[in-house]
Amino acid sequence: MPAPPLSEPLRHLLVPDAAPLPGVPADLPPLPNLAALLARLRVEYTLAPGADSPASPHELAAARANGLPGEPGRIPWAAFESGTVGAPCAWLRPVHLQLGMDAIQLLPPEALQLEEAASEALLAACAPLLAEDGIAARHAAPGLWLAQGEPLRGVVTLSPEHAAGRRLSRAELVQADDPARQRLLARLQSELEMLLAAHPVNQAREAARQLPVNAVWISGAGVLEAALPPRRDVLVAPQLTRLLQGEAAADPAAHAAAWQAIDTELAAPLLAALRAGEPVRLTLSGPLRAVTLASGNGGLWQRISSLFGRQALSDVRSQL
Repeated sequence: MPAPPLSEPLRHLLVPDAAPLPGVPADLPPLPNLAALLARLRVEYTLAPGADSPASPHELAAARANGLPGEPGRIPWAAFESGTVGAPCAWLRPVHLQLGMDAIQLLPPEALQLEEAASEALLAACAPLLAEDGIAARHAAPGLWLAQGEPLRGVVTLSPEHAAGRRLSRAELVQADDPARQRLLARLQSELEMLLAAHPVNQAREAARQLPVNAVWISGAGVLEAALPPRRDVLVAPQLTRLLQGEAAADPAAHAAAWQAIDTELAAPLLAALRAGEPVRLTLSGPLRAVTLASGNGGLWQRISSLFGRQALSDVRSQL
């Protein structure tokens, strides 16, 4: 769910991966802008989808912030992010699945470090097979293909960010309301896996001791019935997510630096908007919950809220 560049002043900041991590001290350096925001905001709502939900708390919070329809696993992210209206579509990602005796585990797609030429070559090989089942696909970015077609209607999917590292059955990879469509997609996934196994890109990757691309992951499927442009005053903070995807994921100094960057680069303009009398929201999310805090309408309500509704960052993070 890439965040669009802001073309309007920031009004809603979402901070994913904000929960404390095992092995990393929970204490953070002074974050004056976040502290000032939390002193003046109150909890507006909490999203806690449950461990078995096909959507993470951050996904649900981001969908709500942008006015997206859909239940968990049915949020039409591909249609929303590509600006596709009236047609079923989904994101396809070339991925590596670790196949066990009774479970499957997805490696984060970014771990493959797939270059554009390799991504395009893999799509060129997969496209005819997809087309046979009524799915057209085009290259959107390295490791990201946009698919469109009727088989993607009424489909429940997991985002790769949410699925990575979880033990899944093959039936959980993609589900559909229509049993015939379910069988079609399951067969298609199996055929794509067989096609990829012998592809020259994978032969070159294995020769270079890199993980092969052995599957195609379907996510963000659905239909957007009317145009819904992204909110230009909503931003997802990338710092903590990037950190967790890198080699410094367990480095306390790197975590402190990421939080300081959020505080100075993103929380500061949000606080300035609040002080100017603008309504603002701040969402913090982790694996269990997303907590959204909002400003009031000023006056007595704001003064009462600031006295009795104050939230410390450590308290909010402990809930996530």
